[in-house]
Amino acid sequence: MKKIVEMKLEVNFPEGRASANEIFAAVNLVMQSIYEQLTRVVIESYQEQIVEVLCTASGLKAKQGLGLHEDKRHAGRRCRGRSFKRAGYWSEERRLRGERGEVWFRPAMVECTRCGKRLTPVLEALELEKRQTHTEVLLNKVIEAIADTSYQRGVDQLSVLGEAPVAKSTAHRWAASVELPVKEVGEGDLLGADGTGFKKQAGQKGEVRLVLKIGAQGRVAPVGVWTGASWEQIAAEVAGVQQGQARLFLSDGERGLEDWLGRLCARSQRGHWHAAREVGYALWEDKMPYEQRRQWRKQVGDLLALEIPAEDIEWVSQREKEHLRYRIAQAEKQLEQLSEEFASRGYAKASTYLRRARDHLFNHLRLWLETGIIAPRTTSIIENLIRELVRRLKKIGWNWSDEGALRMGRIVMIRRYDPQGWRRYWDERINLRGRCKISLLSCQLENAA
Repeated sequence: MKKIVEMKLEVNFPEGRASANEIFAAVNLVMQSIYEQLTRVVIESYQEQIVEVLCTASGLKAKQGLGLHEDKRHAGRRCRGRSFKRAGYWSEERRLRGERGEVWFRPAMVECTRCGKRLTPVLEALELEKRQTHTEVLLNKVIEAIADTSYQRGVDQLSVLGEAPVAKSTAHRWAASVELPVKEVGEGDLLGADGTGFKKQAGQKGEVRLVLKIGAQGRVAPVGVWTGASWEQIAAEVAGVQQGQARLFLSDGERGLEDWLGRLCARSQRGHWHAAREVGYALWEDKMPYEQRRQWRKQVGDLLALEIPAEDIEWVSQREKEHLRYRIAQAEKQLEQLSEEFASRGYAKASTYLRRARDHLFNHLRLWLETGIIAPRTTSIIENLIRELVRRLKKIGWNWSDEGALRMGRIVMIRRYDPQGWRRYWDERINLRGRCKISLLSCQLENAA
């Protein structure tokens, strides 16, 4: 069914002249009002069409499933009535926000002539939930904005672009309700994991934990996000979907990580930045003075400073490879000697840390020597993701639930590392099928009287 909507605009040049900038600015200013009024007219026209179809003898085909409802007289039983009569309108207007404004309209009701139940068919026809106040397109824009920047910058960016203004607290509430799925993981060369704490409701402490895989050419893909789960439980879930054993596990050296997720990989690799930092922290716990701590930490950092050659592995001679293996063995030997020296001086915590870490500090180099696969010597990829998540979990000033923190973790991870999955999810949710088409038929100028 086609409708013709007529709109009139008054164009005025008070001083007789106007620059191109002023004309464009004036058009942009009036577009907000045009958008809202036109949207309202189209929705009301669509609503009248739906009510007219339901309240006339148009047949089931024309009604296309509209008006299906539960029998008012028998709970849980569907009413067989397919005939309706008009029953007025809501006492209050319904608010609906889109990406360029908001619309207020009064939903119409119909009454089943068989059981007497009253329905609001336009909400079903518009594919809106009972209390939904925004479109999925606006939700998509808000979630993308805060996933790419932060709550504050995201909502500010929408305002600058002329989109509908959304309060920071509203953006948070919407983000905490989006349930993004994480696709199953395939085979990957490297596996990485980390977690971050957050303030839960009722003053409790929670933790979000993330697992990633790194494949060929450094491609990163999400494996999963968890809250309220131990690393043992997470490892069991990852093992259930992982295809084959990963070659290397990247982590900051946390015991739970290496004990459980490390089992899913051939080797474990500790981030070098964390290793040097943890040595300094252990020496602090052992009561070593600051200047001595700083020197020892620098010495450990120097021992870890072995780099993968810049050339492709095919261009590195066997002699150079053997030299790198020798340097790895020497560095591990010196770390062992350093651990023994710490023990002899009574620095037990630092000695224990180095002894446990020594065999997990150069496995990225061994992987390159054996396969040519370049693995990072730090966990910077995971740390960057954690930092982005922290910016949203800890700076919003909100007490999170486990479910909300889990959803935010998925938003940040999938937006960054699974763009195809992100687009697929929103395409299905927005569900644009071209079922409404609006064309500009004319734009004519008439002189005012």
